Order: sequence, then structure tokens, then C-alpha cells
Amino acid sequence: MRRVKAWAIVMGIALLLGGCAQIVVPIQLQPFPDVPVPAEWTPYSDDWVIIRTHKVTAARLIYFTQTNVEVTLATARRLLANAGWQETRSERFVNAEKFPGIWAEFLKGDDLCRLTVIEGTGATHVDYTPSRVTAGA
Repeated sequence: MRRVKAWAIVMGIALLLGGCAQIVVPIQLQPFPDVPVPAEWTPYSDDWVIIRTHKVTAARLIYFTQTNVEVTLATARRLLANAGWQETRSERFVNAEKFPGIWAEFLKGDDLCRLTVIEGTGATHVDYTPSRVTAGA
């Protein structure tokens, strides 16, 4: 029977474990300077996603707040308008769990930001989905 060298076993285990490990990159509280968020909103970064290609950057940013849907939406609308975004449309809805919510879309040049605010059991759920064309693309 052939004898296996210890370093080969260690390297194999390290590669196996390294391939299963998550790549964790911390995301800032407000990754887009022109998508302002109040400091008192709590980021729920476990579900955040930012995708960058050479042509487009898109993201899903989730926050929780203790204010109701109407106050939260008014705050977000004011902050986005102050940052140069223009609201193009909005609509009220009830989600699958029977919680009321409102979504609104904002434009700024070629960039789009969809804001969704949903009432929750313990907090209001705020979801920003900005997408923007990469400069020079």
C-alpha cells in the first residue's frame, strides 16, 4: 500500500474547506451616497446584495425601522427628493403575509431606484433596489 504524505492531506482538507467558505465583504450602512438612509434605520445586511458589472451596478438594500409605513415612506421620499431623485410612480399593495405596503419608483438621469415599504410584525421593512449605469459604459 502506498503511503500518503501528511502535507498532501492537509492541503486537500484546506482546499476543500476553503471552497465551502463564504466570501464575506462588509457593506456600509449607506453604500450609495445619493441613496440616503436615516441613521436610526437598522440595516439588515444578511440579505443585502450588490452586483457590479462593467455596464451596470444594481443592489438590494434592506432596513428595519420602528416608524409606521406612512412616516417611513414620507421620510424616504423626502431624502431621495433632496438627493435629486424624482418619483415617477407608486402603488399600494398587500403582500402574501397580508401586510400592507407601498412601492415607489424614482429616476435620476439613467438611474432607477425602487423603494418598497412594508408593515411588519415588529418593525417596518424598507427595501431599496437601486440600479445605475456605470459611468463610461
